[in-house]
Amino acid sequence: MISLLLDEAAGTGGMGWFQWVAIGLIVLLLIAYPLLMSRRNKAENKKLMEQTNSLKKGDEIITNAGVYGKVIEIKQEGEAKKVIIETGSDKFKSYMTIDAYAIYSVLNKEPVKPVEDKKIEAKKEDKKTESKEDKKADVKKVESKKKEEIQKPEEAKKATTEDKK
Repeated sequence: MISLLLDEAAGTGGMGWFQWVAIGLIVLLLIAYPLLMSRRNKAENKKLMEQTNSLKKGDEIITNAGVYGKVIEIKQEGEAKKVIIETGSDKFKSYMTIDAYAIYSVLNKEPVKPVEDKKIEAKKEDKKTESKEDKKADVKKVESKKKEEIQKPEEAKKATTEDKK
């Protein structure tokens, strides 16, 4: 091992193990980076599709350009999905037709949740009900212990009064 390092330092060993490891890491990164980015893009596209498919009349939205509005109508024209939004206040209302994919976010109180989150929430609710049942069982145990402790002194008093007789 030391001789390899000395050869490498002297430059007599040709291409050393360090260079091979560096080249391997670079090749690995060149392969892994596009794969990871495509996975991320798929997740973002899925979220965008869910958001556009769940749009309904009356939703409060914000566009990619920062325009706030309320969905008035949704039209499907061939491949394109167009949304008519109402912007402005009572006196100065205006209407805009935008592409559904230009919507940045839906501002309703109930955000769109992916299917996975619903499964996780169901598991959490199951755990909550289990923990509530466990707490109720624990409370019953504590109450029964208290009753036993209360009964023990009374039994001890009865025993001492019987001994006295």
